[in-house]
Amino acid sequence: MKRRSHSLFIGLAAGVGGVMLAAGAAQAQCVTFDPVVLSGTFDPFNPTGTTVQTLAITARRPPAVGGKKTQEVNFIYLRRPDTPSSLTIVQTSTGGQILENPPGHVLDPNNVNPNEVELNFGGVGQPDVQTFMVTITVPSGADLPAGTTDLFLDQKYYCKRTGGAADEQGVIPNSLDIRINVLSALQASFVGPALDFGEIGALTTASLPSTPNSVKQRTGNVRVASSGPYSVALTSANQFRMTYAGGNLATANQRIPYQLDFLGQSKTTASPTFNTVICARAGLSGQYLAVTPTLLEGGAGKVPSPNYQDILTVTVTPLAVPTATTPVACM
Repeated sequence: MKRRSHSLFIGLAAGVGGVMLAAGAAQAQCVTFDPVVLSGTFDPFNPTGTTVQTLAITARRPPAVGGKKTQEVNFIYLRRPDTPSSLTIVQTSTGGQILENPPGHVLDPNNVNPNEVELNFGGVGQPDVQTFMVTITVPSGADLPAGTTDLFLDQKYYCKRTGGAADEQGVIPNSLDIRINVLSALQASFVGPALDFGEIGALTTASLPSTPNSVKQRTGNVRVASSGPYSVALTSANQFRMTYAGGNLATANQRIPYQLDFLGQSKTTASPTFNTVICARAGLSGQYLAVTPTLLEGGAGKVPSPNYQDILTVTVTPLAVPTATTPVACM
């Protein structure tokens, strides 16, 4: 799923005066969990889009080893470096939070703790599957990638086995998989000062090579925040020339050409076609795409007018994942 495109209209103006994650060692599994699938679609840009779902997690004890199985296990889940800090999991039966930042609290299997899950499978001949109810909350604004996203959590456990086997404790990486469908959506806006060259009536074309960039060049930014990849297209109303209302672009002294640099492409009247760029996910913190016009002619000798201008249209469109074209990092 994806949201509609955003088109930004950017005006150019000038006046002509009248003058890491490391893998841990393999550990024996005390209990495993089926993936948890959240229903619906999460929109990270919806301020009221918090996802709250109560569901069952299915736990399974592995087959017997040497005639011995997991009998009882106490555990909590631990966030990983890529886990949203705002994600919460509450055990329904106790109301306790069972998702913590590592290293988590010290597990005590001899005392009841509402912030721990305790499962008692019983003897070897008892069923190997148990379920427990939780409420999972994914608050709006969680910076999750678009598409089917797997949120993996580690498990900190204390395990007792049948047949007098020694107790075990440790941490199992990627123990629980919470699967959520994230909308491909974005926000886009123009930020920075207007792309206005000001008064250039005394600026000659011949002097441009030695003219400082502070006079002949302007820079603004298109800010994009996105949950997934997106495409960027650009057009110029006057094919990268400024003119005034009623001016004739075919008349040399009624137009001021410029070069536009955007996403690695330099566009002019001689080469006006902008090739659409497929950008990698920007994330909710966003990224800035610089828009830089540079004058190719001065205003000296042009028809006097205070409002030479052109309109640039930047269209930013969220894309479904995976994309047909490999996205590139845009900045």
